[in-house]
Amino acid sequence: MDKHQYESASVDAKLTAATSAIAGERSSLDATTDKTVAALNRVDDKVTAMRKARTSDPDTLGDKVFRMAFPAVVGLVGGKVFSSVWNLVVAKVHPSPDDDEQDRQQGLVMSMLFAAASAAFGTLLTSVSTKGVQKIIDRMQAKRD
Repeated sequence: MDKHQYESASVDAKLTAATSAIAGERSSLDATTDKTVAALNRVDDKVTAMRKARTSDPDTLGDKVFRMAFPAVVGLVGGKVFSSVWNLVVAKVHPSPDDDEQDRQQGLVMSMLFAAASAAFGTLLTSVSTKGVQKIIDRMQAKRD
């Protein structure tokens, strides 16, 4: 083998080694690329599902705000009305300052009774108004369709 053939064989061996190294890197890149594409496809599928859920939701923004705000306002106003009625009733039951000592002793019990009654009344109002709002929204959606 002469010097030229030896150099050519050496270059061929180096070229073969470099080609196989590149092929190994390429297969590694292909695997990474496949994983990245699969992850992007999963994200795309999730976004598509979320878009379909959003577009198939019959509630408008106004419906959602109405559904949230109306029962809260009814509960707040109802609580204030209950508090006013409670104060009127308590003032009629204990109109004289002669029984202030007895009122102080019963203060904790009356406070707990007021809190329980007020919470029950507020919960009842909120529950009824939530059901009423749902019926109103259902009627509005039926008209829209």
